[in-house]
Amino acid sequence: MYARMRHPQYVAFVLVLTGFLLQWPTLLTLASYPVLVWAYARLARREERDCLSRFGEDYVSYMQEVPAFIPRRRRGPVRSAGEVR
Repeated sequence: MYARMRHPQYVAFVLVLTGFLLQWPTLLTLASYPVLVWAYARLARREERDCLSRFGEDYVSYMQEVPAFIPRRRRGPVRSAGEVR
């Protein structure tokens, strides 16, 4: 999963929140939805800063190849973690 997007856990949280919003729209879900989406996006960016400080150029190249939240359409075979271009 992490070969297709950098933060699948937060995408899943937002999908669950969206499902709750559509299934049972209340004032509480309407008010908390944008706050929680903002908080998850902020947490993802904080984790990226931490990974940049820990892994440096390796993480920069990973960021350039793998989108943060929305996966790209697959064009060719997905490479394994140890495979080099």
